[in-house]
Amino acid sequence: MKKLLLLPTIILSAVLFFVSCSKEDSPSTPEKEGPSILSFTPLFGEVGETIWITGKNFGSTSSANTVKIGSVVAPISSSSTTEIFVTVPEGAVSGAISVTVDGETDTAGGFTVMESLPENSISLNKNTLELFTLDSETLIPTIVGTATAADIEWTSKDEAIAIVDENGKVTGVAEGSVIITADLGNDAYVECMIKVNPSVFISGREDNGNDDIAMIWKNGTPINLTDGSAAAQANSIFVNGTDIYVAGQEIEGSKEVAKLWKNGQVLYNLTDGTENAYAYSVVANNTDVYVAGREANNESFNTFSKIWKNGQLLYNLTDGSKISAVYSLFLNNTDIYAAGFERNENGMDIAKLWKNGVVTNITDGSNSAKAYSVYVDGNDVYVAGNEETENGATAKIWKNGVPLYNLTDGSTYSYAISLVVKGTDVYAAGAEGNALFVWKNGQILYNLTDGTNPAIANSIFINGTDIYVAGYEESVNAIDTAKMWKNGVATNLSDGVTPARAFSVFVK
Repeated sequence: MKKLLLLPTIILSAVLFFVSCSKEDSPSTPEKEGPSILSFTPLFGEVGETIWITGKNFGSTSSANTVKIGSVVAPISSSSTTEIFVTVPEGAVSGAISVTVDGETDTAGGFTVMESLPENSISLNKNTLELFTLDSETLIPTIVGTATAADIEWTSKDEAIAIVDENGKVTGVAEGSVIITADLGNDAYVECMIKVNPSVFISGREDNGNDDIAMIWKNGTPINLTDGSAAAQANSIFVNGTDIYVAGQEIEGSKEVAKLWKNGQVLYNLTDGTENAYAYSVVANNTDVYVAGREANNESFNTFSKIWKNGQLLYNLTDGSKISAVYSLFLNNTDIYAAGFERNENGMDIAKLWKNGVVTNITDGSNSAKAYSVYVDGNDVYVAGNEETENGATAKIWKNGVPLYNLTDGSTYSYAISLVVKGTDVYAAGAEGNALFVWKNGQILYNLTDGTNPAIANSIFINGTDIYVAGYEESVNAIDTAKMWKNGVATNLSDGVTPARAFSVFVK
């Protein structure tokens, strides 16, 4: 079986986006505020219609809220502190919407209970729809009157969350809630509330018994990028709008060809197959897609570290005279940062950072060191990697070229392979020996594994308050199992029967 040539068990992806929050201490306990209605939709409907109410300070459970249409209590189908869904009950008459919590009531607007649909009216098969990002479902309209489906104007109130086409096909774009409207004109319209949940995308590989298949898992479901006829691997994944980009390599003939896939199809062969080549990291912005990797120089161990833009070579980061690699990209406005290493004349690896193709040495070459991940926050540039010691290597984070944290003591081989910055907090994933960790501000946040079995943590991503890590762990049968950890809790992506590895995670 022909296998891919790999770096020593280390492949990663590092381009991440986050939202920070703050907490203020209060000198005294404020009085509890009553419920507040911000909006509700639709404004009219028949018995059985679902009404979506948004606001704040609602009860966290259905039983904690009382909702009325006029004077008639409406049954609650689900609720949270910011959203309530009720059904228009039998016997309801037109009136204001009110929400009562702990004896406090807020009232808003008026809902019109319709006895029958007017001429050229429209209804949908669903009033609410729940999707994952990049999943789709088509809403089915029913029209009373002479109008047809071709007369419907479909609109989304926020296309950053969900889009809809001319046939009512709704596609989730990003986490959130949004209203989709089907409008026939002359006040004949109907609305559907769309709730979009985030999807978890992970790239990797799995052995099919013949060779490794490059693949992704979407919410745990595997999707093959290659057919298994030749060894392939998906090293990095990035989601831009509704497009899924994956960087990796596949053997063609006798050589590994660096590749970029878009939505499951090969978008570019980045190299021509003359020499072995690997694509390690991908980022995208609008219509531009950047990939970092390396290509062998004349079948030697020496390599060119490269960045491609839209399938064309943008930068040769190294001249091919030494061993080198670039593992991670980060796009900050118009600047593109890359992290990796290059070996010097004394055989020492020097951790390096490139900005728009211009290199800065992070280490001085007195000890071998590698940079595996780069993250830019404002004017600050963070790099994760390791530096060798007499007995192993220390997992490290540098900030603006200066050591920020030694995550381990260097008594065994350790590394920090992927990092993210959220507000003032710096997170990293990596290992000390066989044990995998997530660190926060230099301290262990999660022990992902106990070190009993060999394991690798390749990529970290933060979505809201959730921390995701992709990697793999060897089973007692010495078979690699692809894994995802969410807030320190592991989920197996593969069954442990055939070898599989997860290299990169992206949540959208």
